[in-house]
Parts: sequence; structure tokens; C-alpha cells
Amino acid sequence: MTIGLQVRAALVGDFDKELSDALKRVERSVQAALFDFAAEEVQSKWRQDIAQSGLRNAGALTKTIRLKRYRNQGLNPAVVVYSNFPIIQRAFEAQTIVRSRSGFYLPIPNPDVWPTGRVPRPRRNGGQRDNTIAIAEQRFGPLRFVYRPGKASLLVAEVRESNARPGSFRRASETARRTGRGLVTIVVFFLVREARLPRLLRGNVIRDRARRNADAGIDRRFVRYFEQGDAPLQLGGPADG
Repeated sequence: MTIGLQVRAALVGDFDKELSDALKRVERSVQAALFDFAAEEVQSKWRQDIAQSGLRNAGALTKTIRLKRYRNQGLNPAVVVYSNFPIIQRAFEAQTIVRSRSGFYLPIPNPDVWPTGRVPRPRRNGGQRDNTIAIAEQRFGPLRFVYRPGKASLLVAEVRESNARPGSFRRASETARRTGRGLVTIVVFFLVREARLPRLLRGNVIRDRARRNADAGIDRRFVRYFEQGDAPLQLGGPADG
């Protein structure tokens, strides 16, 4: 009696194709995990921080936080989250001290006089901007310096208040300034040696936290995308977002 044992092994399918498909799946999952982490943990939270800051034009400033994706060679993707208005970002993250360029007083517009909180500075021919003090004098007339020991000094003007629009002021005529009739004194600027900006933005905290959590956060997203199969990606090359 002869006992024969036959072992048969069969490889079904195209091994190279299966390997290539698996590699592509890993690449897509790696890229999606990285891009998703950058968009959610950095860009969206950074934008939310600006939106809740109370800064004027915060809505427009949120759009300055941009994101660029780089597919590269597949398994080495990269992403850059950045601000295209970094001066504002750094100033309100670090409580920057602002000083006058001339080394003297820093004029701070009185919000009761300048409702927007800033002096509009139209460009002259040649692209130059008029001096802030000159613009104020064109509108209100000569400014007078008032020194206050231990407090912010002032630049004031004698003007006429509008009868039709209380709280609105205009330049007084030469006759009114000479006689003093109907004049009111308004504070046009507060003068300080320096001003420290309040810390209204926490972008540096958000970025540092994202750097610390990057490995774990990307790993979690990679597993999720890999288990789901094809990850929804838009990888047309570097793109602003």
C-alpha cells in the first residue's frame, strides 16, 4: 500500500498589483492623516482664536491663516500652516510694546473722535501718506499740547459741535477761534511714551500644542483612514486653503 501526500499551493491574482495597491492605500492614508491634522488642529483652531479675539476686522484676519499641502513622493507628504499677515499675529501674541518712530510721544486716537479707532490716511500723488497729525489739523484746526504729569498727555482742538449731529465736530472758523464763541474743546489724541498691546491672540500656544500632539494625532487619523479604505483626498499639488 502506497500512501501519497500531495501538497498544492496556488497563488491567485497579481502579486505586484496587490502590493502596489496596498502601498497606494498607505500613501493615501498617510497624506490624509497629515493634511487632516493640520487643517483641524492648527488652521481651524488658529482661525477660531482670531475670530474670538475681539480684534477689529477679526473676520477678515481669519482668512490670513492659510494652509499649503505637498504630496511630494507619497510617503513623505508635508504641510505648512502660516499667516500671510504675521506682523499682526506676533504683535498680539507677544504683547508687543509700540513706540513712536521719532522717539517722542505716540499719538493714540481718541475713539470718541475717531469712531474706527484709527486716523484715515489717504495716499497723496506719488504713493506717500499724509502725516497723522497733519490730517487731524486739516479736519479740526490747530492742535494744542496739554501736559499732564503722571498721566497721558493730550493733543486737543477747539472746534464747533454740529447742531444736527451731536457728538460730531468740525473745524471752527477763524472768527469763532478769535472770539471763542460756540467753541468746545475735544481730545483728539492721547500721547504716551509707549503702549503695550494686550495679549489677544494665542496662536503660539495653539501651534506649540499641535507640535506636541502631532505624532499621536496623525497616528490616530492614519489608522482611521487606513481602516476605512480609500481616503478622500484632493492632491493636485501645493494648494492654498
